[in-house]
This record gives sequence, C-alpha cells and structure tokens, in this order.
Amino acid sequence: MKKKLLVVALCIVLVLTMALAACGGGGGGGGGGGGGADELKGKTLGIIPITLANGFHQAETTWRIKFAEELGLTCMYLDGEFDQPTIIKNLDQLIAAGVDGIVLHSIEIESVIAGIDEARAAGIPIITYYVQTPNDIPFVAINEATAAFEMGVVAATKWVEAHPDIPIVYSVVDAIDMPVVQEMRTQPFIKGIKSIAPDAKEGKIIDAGGTRETAYKVMQDILQAVPETNIVYGACSDWSLAAWSVLSEVGRGKFIDGVPQTEILVGTDATGEEMKLVFDPTSSFKVTMGLTPKDNARVIIDTITGVMLGKIDADTRQTFDTYDQEFDWWNTTVEDARAWYIDQYGMDPEF
Repeated sequence: MKKKLLVVALCIVLVLTMALAACGGGGGGGGGGGGGADELKGKTLGIIPITLANGFHQAETTWRIKFAEELGLTCMYLDGEFDQPTIIKNLDQLIAAGVDGIVLHSIEIESVIAGIDEARAAGIPIITYYVQTPNDIPFVAINEATAAFEMGVVAATKWVEAHPDIPIVYSVVDAIDMPVVQEMRTQPFIKGIKSIAPDAKEGKIIDAGGTRETAYKVMQDILQAVPETNIVYGACSDWSLAAWSVLSEVGRGKFIDGVPQTEILVGTDATGEEMKLVFDPTSSFKVTMGLTPKDNARVIIDTITGVMLGKIDADTRQTFDTYDQEFDWWNTTVEDARAWYIDQYGMDPEF
C-alpha cells in the first residue's frame, strides 16, 4: 500500500513540476539566499517532506525542487510517509549520502535531535520546518494562529446567525500529539469560536491517526458519540475531507439557500478538493485556511541556501516566518480564491 501511495505521489509531483515549469519563480525572499548560484551549482540538497500523500505537501515539495534547481542544486527528496521512524531513517540516509544541505519536516521533536547533531558534526547545514527542535539551527515556521482564530470566528458567527437557538458543539479531527498543531491550529480555532460563543461546548477531540482512512473512522466515532456536533474542524485537509465523506454518507453536510443544515465543516490546507467544497453552494464545508506552498517553499529554499552560502549562521537558533490565509464562503470571492490557488499551486483548480 505504501509503495502504491509513493508511486502516485511521485507521479503527482512530476505533473506539478511540469505545470510549474511555465510559472515564474516569484515570491519574496525569506532567509537571505537567492544569490550565489555559481557556488551552489552541482551541490545536492536533501529534502524530507513529512508526507507526499497530500496535495499541499506535493505542491510545496515541487516548488522547493523548482526553486532549488533554478540555483543549480540537485534535489534528493525522501518521503516521510507521515511516519516518524521513516523520517529518522531518511535523515540518516541523507547524512550517509553526504548531501550538502538538508531541509527536515519532522512529526515530533525528540527522536531527530541526535540526527540533527550528527548532520552538523558532519558539516552538513540543516534547517527544520514547521516543527522546531531544541538544536541551535535555523527554523522556518508557518504562523497559522491568526488564520485559525479567524476560522473559528467565522464558523461560530455563521452558525449563530443561522441557528441562534442551537448551542455550538464543536468537535475536532486532530493531531493531539503534535504540539505545533495544538499551538497554531486547534487551540486558536477553539478560541475563535469562544470569542463569539463563550458557552460553546466541546464534543470530541480525537487524534486522526495520520491518514485519511484513519480520520474517516475517527469522524464516524465522533458522530456516534456526539451527534449534536455542529462545528467540525479537520486539522489537515486529509482529515477534513475524511470528515466530509462521513458527513455526506450519513445524509449530513448540506447547505441549502445559504444556510448550513446540520453543521459547518472547517478544513486546513485549502487544497483543490477543499476549495471546491468551500465554494459548492450545496456543501456545508465552508471554511478553510490556505497554507501557501509556493511562498513557503521560497522561504525554505532562501533559508537553506543562505545557510549553505554562509549568509545565515548554521549554528544559531533563529526563525523565519511564513503565513496562512483564511478562506470562506461568505467573505471570499471565487475569483480571488482561484487567483490565489493558481499562484500557489501552479494550476487551475476549476472550482
């Protein structure tokens, strides 16, 4: 099964690469790379995405490769498969291969600290992305809390407007064991809800288990345990889409004449699948936040190449930020959403 998923993911990355070949590099610099292409030519950059079985991570990896290759780098990317032992193995493999730089997206912290130290001891520049470790190395962060809070505000506001006599009960298909998801997504989202509806009650918050298949079962469990749930948050697009599948299969997920009938579903990533549902006038999937694969990739490549070129200290703990964008049915035009998607994903989402 994993081999099949990897083949599909690599095919999608190849297709995206072909699509992005026609797109300009664009994007602002983040960490001070950009120049020095002659010094980078022929060097190898190792990339460990957390997974390639997800539209956002596929697109972001594709942009990283495009930007890196424009600077003369060769990329060696190893799918983390949303599995920490695989991520550790990939890091060991890149160190053994003697790559000239590494970008690491880990699930958790403790198990990669030694590997990062080993990379630095071998003279390999390494940066982390999204999940920061205690190591004294540069870090690229996605600042998601503002957009997540805004999603909670919108979801609560629109539910109260539609059903003022039905109290909010929220449930989350979550990543409970990832502190950064709690800090940047789940907790700000809940705070956004409670800023509008202080009496909103928690239904169930359950760990999704890492895949769309496991998230599907979690959403089934949530509906069985708390059928009165009326705001659902999926903390990544695979989980929100799994939630959507369950809701639609049991006759929920309806949006009629601008009114959510049984719930408002909120997602993360703003992949094409999500955005089509957000702008579908019959779907209760009405809010998401867009992670910016192109902008993120630019900051990541600028940062790691800045380290490789000596413009950024490889052994100083410092943070370079990227930001998400909130989208919803009520406040975002289809035209603006499509323009954003084409810019970030390099293809027309056709929604």
